[in-house]
Amino acid sequence: MSHATSAAARLYAIDRHRKFARWGTVAMLAALLGGCASGGTGQGVDAASAVSLSPEAPKSPLLPSPFFADGGERFTAWRCTPSQDLVTTTPDEGRLRLWTALGGTELPRAVVGSGARYELGDLSFWRQGRDARVESDNGRLVCTRASERKTTTREDHPQSIFYASGNEPGWNVSLDRRTTTLTLVSDYGQARDTFDYRVASVTNGSDARMVLVSDSGRLPLEMDLRAGACFDSMSGQPWPVKVTLRYGDQQWQGCGQGVEASQ
Repeated sequence: MSHATSAAARLYAIDRHRKFARWGTVAMLAALLGGCASGGTGQGVDAASAVSLSPEAPKSPLLPSPFFADGGERFTAWRCTPSQDLVTTTPDEGRLRLWTALGGTELPRAVVGSGARYELGDLSFWRQGRDARVESDNGRLVCTRASERKTTTREDHPQSIFYASGNEPGWNVSLDRRTTTLTLVSDYGQARDTFDYRVASVTNGSDARMVLVSDSGRLPLEMDLRAGACFDSMSGQPWPVKVTLRYGDQQWQGCGQGVEASQ
């Protein structure tokens, strides 16, 4: 193992235990070196009291900000050395949203002679064409663009606030954007079920997480959403949320995204 990789590994053990109040934090970016969102949608929030439910008519929960592209037109997957996979999107010219295996963060744009550079504290993401470099005082990742995916919007899923899918077996889930109901399509499209759910827990910040549970269907259902770089197991396309779906005695893995109101 190289000196840089060894140093990065030590940093990972230290930095992954740091907790910060907001999702644009230095700790997550430092942690990514050790592995070697409200968007324009109006849906994402940062407050810990993210759930908005009315006794008379349950409303869909407000999702954590790192679940969204915040108006970014596409997600980009980066393959890096030392071994690390990243996901980014640029909501506008002034900022970059970045997801690693541990969560998400946002970096404002900095002045640079060529390419596009984004910085937060001593950490930076410098993109030049198909290549990028992630640096801090603790180490460096050298990255190459691998693939891109158009952001999922209401044009694709008009009634959804969140969409997720997975493979083997093929499945997808949509959270209704007005009520606390979700629709699960499974068995490669052969089965379709709708559930009433409740929010069991929600965490905001760089390591945003939300757990949804339901006992309204034929079998108990739990949906665990975690902000973090996720890649479709067949296509390799990038997403900002890791999804674990437990339905009865079955457990499925997939990726998801807060649905943007528009591009």
